Amino acid sequence: MNNKLRDIIRIANREFHDFIAEASQNGPKGTDLGRIARRLGKVALRLKQVDRYLAESAESGTKALESEPEILTYAENLKALRGVLETLQSTLLAQKSESGNIRTNLQAASAWATSLRQTS
Repeated sequence: MNNKLRDIIRIANREFHDFIAEASQNGPKGTDLGRIARRLGKVALRLKQVDRYLAESAESGTKALESEPEILTYAENLKALRGVLETLQSTLLAQKSESGNIRTNLQAASAWATSLRQTS
């Protein structure tokens, strides 16, 4: 594995580890989803960068050995990242449902207040 690819994977591993730690730190309910969404955008860019360097490495005949520590850590981070994303997805779906319930309740209260005004 060339040094440039190794450096990019090390950076990715550090960023992924930090993202996973932050997203998992307070549990789904305590997570600042706006901040997580911004960090997730950065993670996506880093994934594309690693992919590009891996493709260039493959084209040039340089092998990215699966047994290298950086690659093994990267694979583990990707598995952990998948778990965090699944948890975030569940959290967002639950919040969407909760928001829908709140909106329904507010609409009912608004209709009740409107009818009350009309009868008064």
